[in-house]
Amino acid sequence: MTFQTTLKKKITFTGIGLHTGIKTTLDLLPAEAGTGILFLTGDGPVRAVYNNAVDGTFALTLEHKKARVQTCEHLLAALHGAGVDNAVCELFGSNEVPILDGSSLLFSKALKKTGIIKHKKKKRLVEINKVFLITDTINGTSRFLRAEPARALKIKYYVSYEHPAIGTLYREYSQKPGVFQKEIAAARTFGWDKQVKEQKKLGLIKGGSTKTGLLFGVKGIENREGLRYKDEIVRHKILDLLGALALLPFNVRGSFTAFKSGHSLDIRMIKELGGYYE
Repeated sequence: MTFQTTLKKKITFTGIGLHTGIKTTLDLLPAEAGTGILFLTGDGPVRAVYNNAVDGTFALTLEHKKARVQTCEHLLAALHGAGVDNAVCELFGSNEVPILDGSSLLFSKALKKTGIIKHKKKKRLVEINKVFLITDTINGTSRFLRAEPARALKIKYYVSYEHPAIGTLYREYSQKPGVFQKEIAAARTFGWDKQVKEQKKLGLIKGGSTKTGLLFGVKGIENREGLRYKDEIVRHKILDLLGALALLPFNVRGSFTAFKSGHSLDIRMIKELGGYYE
């Protein structure tokens, strides 16, 4: 029997937003069973649920009425990896979750240190019982995200980039206690030097730097410390998918296979799953 959980006590994070560049404070607070993950912004509340996911162009964005929450996937992945079902996430300064180092590591470490407590209410578990396939084509390249029956949550992820520091990568992930923090949490978001410069001229990615993620130049990586893992890129892609799966109103069991996927396919998949099983 699996019961719902929440934090033992309040946790506070402060940092800039990846896209806004604004210094923001995030308070994570314990919540009652059945609350789910609830964001509180200056424009109103936004529940972290699949039908509030509205954009995945550069990050995962949630929206409800006039309220929006940007770049929440790293926090959601950390909560999912720690097994936290209920929390209130209050934002001060902007409606963008602090990017911190571009990964889920600091969120994950704080959750482990703080600890979680169990409620008396059971979790809802859903085991995928059919195949779901989401596909699209970008610049002539096909990509897909597939979900199929399995007794536990598993992810098989393929990425391929025409860059000497990346190339083709593959990694598998199985949801077990402690595995997220050990294998996935430290993998950072990434971007291309030329792309970031162009987007900054347009007023985007104001908080993007080698302190908030991985930056790739024409020949290699711009970060002085280099990669944390040889396959850090595909680990981060798994992290992003877990952040999207956290938006489902149930714990899902199934096997996911991703080929050159990303936020937009992740959002389409959770909307398919949520609409079918809710």
